Amino acid sequence: MKTKTFRCGALLLTVCLAALLLGACGRDSGGEAVPLSFKQAAGYDYLKSINGKTVAINGYMATSSPADGSFIFLMNMPFQSCPFCVPNTTQLANTMEVYPRKGETFTYTVQAIRVTGRLVVAKDASNPFTDLYGYRFSFKIEDATYRILKDEDLSAELKLWQDLSSSGIINELYDMYNYVNFVCKWPTYKVNSYTDKDGKTVTGYYLYAADAVRYLEKDGAQFNYGYKEGYFENLQKRILKISDTAFSALVDNISSAKQLADEAVAALKNGEYTMEKKYVEEFGQEDYIYTLNRGAELAERMDALYNFFSDWLAGWEL
Repeated sequence: MKTKTFRCGALLLTVCLAALLLGACGRDSGGEAVPLSFKQAAGYDYLKSINGKTVAINGYMATSSPADGSFIFLMNMPFQSCPFCVPNTTQLANTMEVYPRKGETFTYTVQAIRVTGRLVVAKDASNPFTDLYGYRFSFKIEDATYRILKDEDLSAELKLWQDLSSSGIINELYDMYNYVNFVCKWPTYKVNSYTDKDGKTVTGYYLYAADAVRYLEKDGAQFNYGYKEGYFENLQKRILKISDTAFSALVDNISSAKQLADEAVAALKNGEYTMEKKYVEEFGQEDYIYTLNRGAELAERMDALYNFFSDWLAGWEL
């Protein structure tokens, strides 16, 4: 079964391939530039206020940046293979797209870089840009160049931050939020229409409660990883092993996410939902649509926890 939960595996490209195929570019733009941070970039109103200006920001290239060097995914963490997205969407989060000057390309590097280029912001936050992979984003940096940062350019906390981000735990926290998002909003998930081996179209549908339970309980199912005993606690232990004090806010956030997930799973298991047969325009037929009794509350709490995590993540600047 397929759901609309975004999966980025198809985009993964090896560093070796990138190193072989990317063109030569890396000169730094001259002139004054407005300093931009990942945290500031989360605010659409602020971005609109500096739209069109030359900005400068530090970060790392994701290894899945296109091998032809036509643009890069810039993140504030090293060694990340996949751009981050808001759960169950293709909306980029803590990731920005950077495009080189016309006729130039970017050369891949694992080192921290300082990007300088022109900020271009979508006219309306509800009508974002879309790239060839289907990612959506409200701003981008164009006509850009970069230079590799020297040790003295980096903050004193960078070593600790690199230890955390290079451990792979941040990717797993996005998986955690994909799980929490699912248990809080499972009626909004769907099985897409598909063509079977005989060439017949099998009509899609929005998940039934039984589907949601199966996605959690069946070994190897899409969200079974988060349903397993000790899942949240193991994430916390791994973070505390890197530092027992520096990431306390993140550890607390995981505790809150666990509590919310447990409540949402209990609501599913206890039948705290209603269902109504409705015409579903997307699939051209009537079907049962489920509504959680506490759906609005669960969704609001999930979004608040995720936004805290996203803001915390964006707060780590080079």
